Amino acid sequence: MKFPFTILIAVTATAHAGELDSILTPLAYAPTKSHAQTASADSANGTPSVVTGQGNLQIGTREVLDALQRELTSRYSLEGDLHVELSQPWKPIEVRGTNNWDLTITQAPADGLSSTSPIAFEIEAGGKVLGSWRENIKSKLLAPVWVAARRLDRGNALDSSVCTLKTVNTLALQGAALDATTDLTNYHAAQTIPEGQPITQRDIALRPLVRKNQLVDVIVNEGPLQISMKGIALSTGGAGEMVSVRNVDSKKDFQAQVISPNTVQVRF
Repeated sequence: MKFPFTILIAVTATAHAGELDSILTPLAYAPTKSHAQTASADSANGTPSVVTGQGNLQIGTREVLDALQRELTSRYSLEGDLHVELSQPWKPIEVRGTNNWDLTITQAPADGLSSTSPIAFEIEAGGKVLGSWRENIKSKLLAPVWVAARRLDRGNALDSSVCTLKTVNTLALQGAALDATTDLTNYHAAQTIPEGQPITQRDIALRPLVRKNQLVDVIVNEGPLQISMKGIALSTGGAGEMVSVRNVDSKKDFQAQVISPNTVQVRF
């Protein structure tokens, strides 16, 4: 009497095991989402596609900002220390299968970078574009420029005794500032410049080195030959400017370049 009962239990257990296997097998061998499906789903949720494979790399806020700073500095040939901020919080991107990625600026202002500029860029890794973004980038460009060490009135000559170098955000200035390479001795103040104010191109004018009706030395260069003579300046000019000059002896007029006080040069 025990045998049938034992066999019944065994059969029942076997049936239960079979049913369990039939339930679990589809789960164990069900295909997972393809990478393409995952990327498509992520894109639909606003998350850029992910390159799959071995390895792991995360592109966070700092990485994106560093890349943008390098690209913008190169694009505009900027002199100074550029700092940028994104207008929106950055969601880190996980990249698998490669440690190499590139950020490319696809659109930027043609007239140069300003304190706030619309920038479009895309990120690529493993031969795939992970996504494209458009941001109003906030920028600061820190660089040493000349500022007035004291109040400068119109006509005051400029030099290092009345000006000093100071690091400022040049993108916040109205006009192009005079950088550290500018030879101040060629200029004077074209208008009043308050103490501590960065000096821009609109604040200055070339200091006259030659004045109208003044007797000047004329240096004439023709190949290795150099001739000196006297002339009368018919116009006023600063360093590098062209002025009209009249030969004292021949009374002929010609154009010459101002090279130093009371001296002009003609090249053939």
